[in-house]
Amino acid sequence: MITKSDALSKLCPNGGWIQDGDTTIWLDGYDPVSEEEIVQKIAELEYKKEVEAYKQQRAAEYPSMAEQQDMQFHDAVNGTTTWKDAIQAVKDKYPKKKMNTRTLNKRKKDALAKLEASRES
Repeated sequence: MITKSDALSKLCPNGGWIQDGDTTIWLDGYDPVSEEEIVQKIAELEYKKEVEAYKQQRAAEYPSMAEQQDMQFHDAVNGTTTWKDAIQAVKDKYPKKKMNTRTLNKRKKDALAKLEASRES
């Protein structure tokens, strides 16, 4: 789960704020970031995490480095493609994804709508 602190760390990488529960305290000399900017950054980071999940899935399924080196050795000796086939199978199972601008903008818009709804209730 992406937190408000995660979003603030991305929006204000040089600091300038302290998170105390639900309250953000802005230090002297730093311009506060709006709640709108924060909820949009959270939506962006959550979407990015979803899109990049394939990386962890692939890493968990790739053969160990020792196994891969053994495959490569035997492929070189036997003229086979065992290593390439094993790696490609994992890549096919967990295809690389990219962030879609339309989806990102919709997520940000939905986050703003949710913020507005919470202010009204």
